[in-house]
Amino acid sequence: MNATRIAILVAAGLAAIVAAFFVRNAMQPRVIERTVTEAPVEAPSVRVLAARSDLAMGQRVAPGDLYWQPWPEEAVSPSYIRESADRDAVSRLAGSVVRAAIAQGEPITERRLVAPGSSGFMAAVISPGMRAIAVPTSARAGAGGFILPNDRVDLIVTTQGERNTFSAQTLLENVRVLAIDQSFSEDGSGAVVGSTATLEVTPSQARVAAQAIAGGTLTLSLRSLSDADEPSAETGEVTESGERVVRVFRYGREERVALGARGGE
Repeated sequence: MNATRIAILVAAGLAAIVAAFFVRNAMQPRVIERTVTEAPVEAPSVRVLAARSDLAMGQRVAPGDLYWQPWPEEAVSPSYIRESADRDAVSRLAGSVVRAAIAQGEPITERRLVAPGSSGFMAAVISPGMRAIAVPTSARAGAGGFILPNDRVDLIVTTQGERNTFSAQTLLENVRVLAIDQSFSEDGSGAVVGSTATLEVTPSQARVAAQAIAGGTLTLSLRSLSDADEPSAETGEVTESGERVVRVFRYGREERVALGARGGE
């Protein structure tokens, strides 16, 4: 065998080895490198009591106005109410009055609410521009004890004149009862007999009621629920022309209305 033939055989063998190498690499599956992205770690959170909707100042809070909302633990204020520490907070704070406006989703704090029976509760219940005045009452003078908070009443004063004669006059009409003694709401127990009724009145009506307390016997006359939307009024004076003028209070504003001649009443 000459040198030429040996060179050809060696070259063919090398070509076969190279071809086998490429064929082997082509038949092996490709390994695809993937970049693994780590999921972001969520910050720990706790559930705090928050407002489900906007709560206005003076609004009475219902259980549906409050809910537990997740809140980042690092942003929780010590004044926030945590579910883990006070699970009964929704029922406990129901019936409270909003002292300062609370926005939807804003966490609730004890300082923003006034609980029934606590100091400042009555001031939060009174409508803007109105006053609260306490008048003496009893079962006989208070419709047998069936007058409850949020009812509407007329205030009648009875005075004694000469020769043991008595006269009665309606001083205030359609005023709201805020409380009977220390009861601020109807608890479903029926009649409430107390010695004091707290009425919501205007400043002018408060002066009239104070004079009546000092000079006569007071009686509360219970009104129908259908009269609740009527403006409150107090009996006015009779003018020289014989007309009776009544001061009517609509949402804290005073209006003087002539009712006609006295003889036509």
